[in-house]
Amino acid sequence: MKKILLSILVILVFSGCAEIQTPTPKYALTHPLSTKTMVTQGTPKGEVIEKWGEPDKIIEMGEDDMGIKKEAWIYEAWFQNAPLDYRHFSRKKKIYFTGDYVTGFEDIEDEGEGREE
Repeated sequence: MKKILLSILVILVFSGCAEIQTPTPKYALTHPLSTKTMVTQGTPKGEVIEKWGEPDKIIEMGEDDMGIKKEAWIYEAWFQNAPLDYRHFSRKKKIYFTGDYVTGFEDIEDEGEGREE
């Protein structure tokens, strides 16, 4: 009886693990450590400060068509030669806000350059 229960338990454990996939190296580099510090569109300002701290610079960008304040927050890279980018370790970031919410972001390669996502 114990052997049957043990066999069933082993089958259940291993069948549950069948769907677990080892991440590819590319995935591991582009999704490091956790998603707890991710900033996405719609993230409120307070949450960005909680995850990343105060920005290094704030650029006022006027107002949108509805009169809502727009701005960009700049976060300097912590370690420019880091092999991966976790938060803003290796790349300077610009986060765009309309009102209190993230509406876009980009990595800044050199001053004035970057690609909006």
